[in-house]
Amino acid sequence: MERLLFDAVLAAVVLFAGLMVVLKHPVHSVLSLVVAFFALATGYVMLGAPFVGALQVIVYAGAILVLFLFVLMLLNIARPPADRGGRPVQAFLGSVGAVVFAAMLLGALRSSGAALPAAAAVPPDPASLGEPASLARVLFADYLLHFEAISVLLLAALVGAFVLARREPRT
Repeated sequence: MERLLFDAVLAAVVLFAGLMVVLKHPVHSVLSLVVAFFALATGYVMLGAPFVGALQVIVYAGAILVLFLFVLMLLNIARPPADRGGRPVQAFLGSVGAVVFAAMLLGALRSSGAALPAAAAVPPDPASLGEPASLARVLFADYLLHFEAISVLLLAALVGAFVLARREPRT
């Protein structure tokens, strides 16, 4: 029963993440991402990592998505006109991409016991992964460069959003 509930929660994560990509209105996409983040936090709690689940809700669903909504409101994006023309090339390439992604996902699910990444010399104890001290040790020791690269990427996205939202002075 617990396994079925876990599978349903992760299916909701995949469904709402897919909806986030497919939906045309940006606010609807962000709201779909909120649901995906909450479902992902539920999956973390079901895996026995309540601290990581709480971080997921506080940091991503709380802070990052509020920033996304603020930027969307700042940009004041109007609804684009309905496009009645067909785009067969884009539809075909999208279908091919979805099939390739599904094949890669199926191949990853069939393989068991994936190798550890090269950066992690000593794997953390799985029982203590949900604790703040072990999580911080792994994050700031083994993956410090990745952590800093993501912070620079977020800063660049924020600056880009403000540059796009800047209104030209009227002369």
